Amino acid sequence: MLYNRIPGLVSVVITNYNHARYIVDCLDSIRNQTYKNIEIIIVDDASTDNSVEVINDWINTNRHLLEKKDSITCTSLTRNSGFAGAVSIGFFLAKGEFIACQDSDDLSHPDRIEIQVKYLKENPTVHVIGTNYLTSEANYFNPTPGGSWLSYGTSNIKEVYSKGGHCVCFGTILFHAELFDKFGGMTRRVTGAEDYEFITKLLSTGVDNVPYLLYYYRHHAGQRSHQFYSEKVSTPRLSNMKVLLAIDSMIIGGTETHVLTLASELIKAGISVVILSDSGALYEEFNKLGCKIYTIDFPLAIINSEDIALGYKNKIKEIIQIEGINIMHLHQSPSGALCIDVANELKIPCVFTVHGLYYQDIASDRLNNCTKVISVSEPVFDWLQDFNIPSVVIPNGIDFNIFYPRVATNIREELQVPEDAFTILYASRMAWSKAYICENVIKVCSDLRNNENMNIHAFIIGDGHVFNDIKDMADRINNSSNGKFIHLLGERTDMVNFYSNCDCVVGTGRVAIEAMACGKPLIATGNQGYFGLLTENNFQEAWKLYFADHEANKINNEQFLYEDLSYIYKNKDHIKKIGEDGYEWARSIFDARRTTEEIIKVYKSALGQLS
Repeated sequence: MLYNRIPGLVSVVITNYNHARYIVDCLDSIRNQTYKNIEIIIVDDASTDNSVEVINDWINTNRHLLEKKDSITCTSLTRNSGFAGAVSIGFFLAKGEFIACQDSDDLSHPDRIEIQVKYLKENPTVHVIGTNYLTSEANYFNPTPGGSWLSYGTSNIKEVYSKGGHCVCFGTILFHAELFDKFGGMTRRVTGAEDYEFITKLLSTGVDNVPYLLYYYRHHAGQRSHQFYSEKVSTPRLSNMKVLLAIDSMIIGGTETHVLTLASELIKAGISVVILSDSGALYEEFNKLGCKIYTIDFPLAIINSEDIALGYKNKIKEIIQIEGINIMHLHQSPSGALCIDVANELKIPCVFTVHGLYYQDIASDRLNNCTKVISVSEPVFDWLQDFNIPSVVIPNGIDFNIFYPRVATNIREELQVPEDAFTILYASRMAWSKAYICENVIKVCSDLRNNENMNIHAFIIGDGHVFNDIKDMADRINNSSNGKFIHLLGERTDMVNFYSNCDCVVGTGRVAIEAMACGKPLIATGNQGYFGLLTENNFQEAWKLYFADHEANKINNEQFLYEDLSYIYKNKDHIKKIGEDGYEWARSIFDARRTTEEIIKVYKSALGQLS
């Protein structure tokens, strides 16, 4: 049931803990606001100084100066609930259309609330608005601008948070109170950074800053941030980290290949790695890493039976104890769900990388129990926000020592593809919407040969439950042609060979990134729809959609693919430059060394959080 909020009313929530010497200045600054339709809600978090006495004296002295005598309340908690608890209680008590945050040791400019309310009313796509601020020492002597780290514009702010950054000062925000009714208050999930987590989960509603200096931030020894960050958190050296990387199986796929690359980079960085997975086609590649591998026949879906799950969990616990694992990094649902439960039981930090929009089975009840969550794209970051799950965007990395531009002819010769043929590569699992895309590729290649007499061949790589259907289709088309031009090759681990033997790649996700790393023109099409040919003018847009695999602006349509492939075929000289541009851009974002460094930072943070 929606709460009936009072239109136009701003509920100013002030939480206090042992700020008796500062609280009067704070309250005076709120009383003196030019925007008068306010209520003041003070939550004292079981202060051990005389804060409550000071607050009550101020209320008795100033109540008559407020427009409504019942517009100020002080709730004194009998035990300390922490910052997150006190703020959430204040939010719960708020009756206004808007809620303004205020730290009890800081001041607000007289025009602050008026400017912020006006901004929200004039900008309906923004629901949370912060401000720039001044900083000073305890007595506000010579304040100086302190908001150089702030960002402006909803898209810029969202990008900063998606990368694990912070660019909105919590004490300055004013927001539509209905957001609390929808998303709830703060949690204790991110100790010492509860305000960061709260802002993160509101990003999808539109968060912005105004550049005006409307808040005065006081530096002093007793402030909350000093108390938290002065506690030195020790994290293990890289050589002392023992990471368990868990996946469902070692079949050939984007997630599995990512974990293979990540394991290799972690080992190079001096981190001890243990692999937990069912076996599969990539087992030998994992075995070449030289790290310990434990194979478990993980189930294909989340286990609902506690008795059955217990058997798996006991095996996982035994591995953790034998190997001395001190952090777990998970990637898929059935194995991940079991490992999350074990990690929480053993008090071991766990990191989960969400690789797509298909984790509904654990999004609402398991991912919230992870120490840290990584998104591989901005659409995944947005999707997780719908479940109130904060994350940081770190793309899947590519080893540019393996994937780089080169030209080869061995595959063409093996398959008897004419030297002058234009070859297209499509690689994916033969399942769900990816199978439909594969059918489109085959049909379009056939149409281009028949309608425009184009000398086109297609390499189709992948396996899955509809492989035989795809094979039947390819056989029919090949048999009706004057020669075989659809080459259905099943699962392959030598993808570099195929990239170097083709002229163009159609695909999404990791295949898209590998193709660009190899300097090949890319037509992006994925689970969510169609993007098209990537050029230097749209690289960033394609990345924000994860190459149409996580979000798209167009539906998958044969005609779109027909037009793009026709263009590439007719402009062969031009597409070489497109491939070169794609390589340079991809290297700047997807280099596995850089992405692994970011993941290691997440490991360190997770270890510090549970230390």
